[in-house]
Order: sequence, then C-alpha cells, then structure tokens
Amino acid sequence: MKIIHTSDWHIGRRFERESMEAEQRAFLVWLAGQVTEHRVDLVIVAGDIYDRSMPAEDAVALLDEGLEGLLAAGAVVALISGNHDSARRLGFGAARQARGGVHVFADDQGQPVPWIFAAGAERVAVLAVPFLDPYAVPAPHPEIDGSVRTRTHQNVLADAVEAGRAHLDPDDPVPTICVAHAYVAGGVNSESERILSIGGTDLVDAAVLAGFDYVALGHLHRPQRIGGDDTVAYSGSPLPYSFSEDHPKSVRLLDVDASGLTGVRTLSVPVGRPVVTLTGTLDQLLVDPAHDRYVGHWVSARLTDATVQTQPMERLRVRFPHAVSLRYMPAGLETGAPISSGPGRTALEDQPKEDVIVEFLTELRQDAPTESERDMIRDALAGALRSADA
Repeated sequence: MKIIHTSDWHIGRRFERESMEAEQRAFLVWLAGQVTEHRVDLVIVAGDIYDRSMPAEDAVALLDEGLEGLLAAGAVVALISGNHDSARRLGFGAARQARGGVHVFADDQGQPVPWIFAAGAERVAVLAVPFLDPYAVPAPHPEIDGSVRTRTHQNVLADAVEAGRAHLDPDDPVPTICVAHAYVAGGVNSESERILSIGGTDLVDAAVLAGFDYVALGHLHRPQRIGGDDTVAYSGSPLPYSFSEDHPKSVRLLDVDASGLTGVRTLSVPVGRPVVTLTGTLDQLLVDPAHDRYVGHWVSARLTDATVQTQPMERLRVRFPHAVSLRYMPAGLETGAPISSGPGRTALEDQPKEDVIVEFLTELRQDAPTESERDMIRDALAGALRSADA
C-alpha cells in the first residue's frame, strides 16, 4: 500500500496581497500526477485545508477541483480540519463525501474512531484527529483523584488519542497511522503558522502520539522529523507562505504492508514561487548581477539606505516583478521598519500587527525592542486573537 502524507494546503491564501491561486492549482495538479505515477492508494491531508474558516468561493471551487483530480487519479483522500479551518463547515456532508472517496474528519466535539482503509488485501487503521481547540472542545477528563486537568492542547489531544486507541481490536492487528494537527515539541515553526502559545498551552509532547506505526502531522510548514524519527513527521506546507519558508517543499510517500511502515520517501514539490530576502541599498539591489537568479522569486527587500528613497517599490518591481515587501533597515537598527501607506507601499492595516507595534516602539524610543520584549508582544497579540475568536 502506498500513502502520500501532505498538509497545510491553505487553499485561498494570498502571499502578502498577491493571489496564489495559480500556484495552488499547479500543486494540486502535480499531486494528482504523483498519485498516478506512484500508484498511490491514499492521500492524507493533515489539516489547514483552507486558509480561513470562511473560505472565499474561489477557494472552495479550487479545493473541489483538486479533490476531483486526486480521485480521478485513483486515490482515496482522508483529511482533517486544522486550526485555520472551520470544523463544521469543512465537515459539512462528510458522510456523503465519504461515499465518493473523500473522508473528512472534522468532528472536534466527539471522540475519534479508527477508520479501516483497505487497498486490495492490505489494510491500515487510521486514527484521524481534527485540530482540537482546548477552549472550544469538551474539557479534559479529570485526573484519577478527581482533580481538574488544565485546558491545554496536550490534554485534549491525549484524551482523544486514548479514546481512539480503545477502539483498536487487539485480536485483529493492523498497521496504525495517527493523523493530527498540532505543535509537537521539538518542531521548528515558521512565520506563517498561527501559534497561540500562552504559557505553552498549545505545545504537545511527542509521547502523546507514541505507539503508532506512523504519525502524520500538520501545522508546522517546515518538513521535519520529530526527534529524528521517520515515523513521526511533518510533511510541511507544499508552498511557501512567508519569507521564512526558504526551505525546499515536499510531500512524504509511505510504503505500508501488513508488518507496518516499510519505507518513507520525500517527493520534492517542483511548482510554486520560491522566496528570498535581499538586503542592501536600493541601487545595489537594482544593479547587482548576483540577484539575477531571483527575478522570478517572491522578493522581500531590506533597504540599508540611510534616507528614504523615491518610489522604491515601483523601481524594485521593474527588476523583480514579484517584490511584495519593503522595509528600511539602516545599519545599526536591529529590525526593519515597515514602509507606511502610500503608492506601492503596504497599508498600515495590511502590515503584520507585530511589525506595527515594533515600528511604533522603535520610533518612540529610538531603539528596537529586545527579543524578550518581542516575546511579550507576541503573547499579548495571541491573547487578543484568542479573545476575538472566542
């Protein structure tokens, strides 16, 4: 049996303010091609199918098109909801979709039950656990002595996994795969993930997921193995969604038989626009031949000019048509100041909130915030976002 593990499609996402529809479509077409080429039986998508809980019509149409392509290529699809998805919206009509070959696991209010997937004579038990917001799902079970356990992602996920294990038949052993959308300790995150860490409430110990033949993780956009173990891994997002994601993108191809996981291969994703951050004076960025290879990239410019330049974004886009971010970073300043609103510039409301606060404090004190102060800013923003979503 062959299984592809992918995650974090974020259908409908924009890069800064630019559409990524063409790139996301190209990935879905490529993925269907991999299903055909490698005779893949099952495609697992470990959450964040959409980029937002109320996806635009174009995003819904694109996902529909992509799923049809995977089914036509011969694969069954199993996907879970992530923290960017609305569990109820994504799970609408799940029973009907399952009859067509798309199995949606988005019930975050009940306990998961293993799904037995069969391909010919081979079988695998898939315990698909949707993202569990500890403040929106049933409270964790009390301790044995009756004391209350705190609402953390680890506790609610541990309860769900334990409940799912209880349904596995010890007299009918089959390989097991757990699918989860979580921030597992030891993972390295990128700028584009929504990490709502307040006192570590979203961090999960890998031990919670121990005992499965394979754990297909979603949430972190960098492909990585947890603890160097090939059996507990993030596939990463298939496309870069921030300038911190300058690493290669891929999906994971699993070989599974009656004995369990027998092999893992990485399939590099050849589509999508790469990212680059270029630092220097405006004149240097415009003429340095070393930058010729970045003409087709998403470009973030960090200008070291001591003074504000005339129409810098417009001039950059003559050479780099996909330049989307511009900040000044004069020598000695620890962090770049986002360009304020104006023609060709990023409007204040479209700038990352953390950057706006950092810029304000830098201008107020003539000194950039320390890293500990930036941590406080991130925690405050996380708390505000959690309150807004409540």
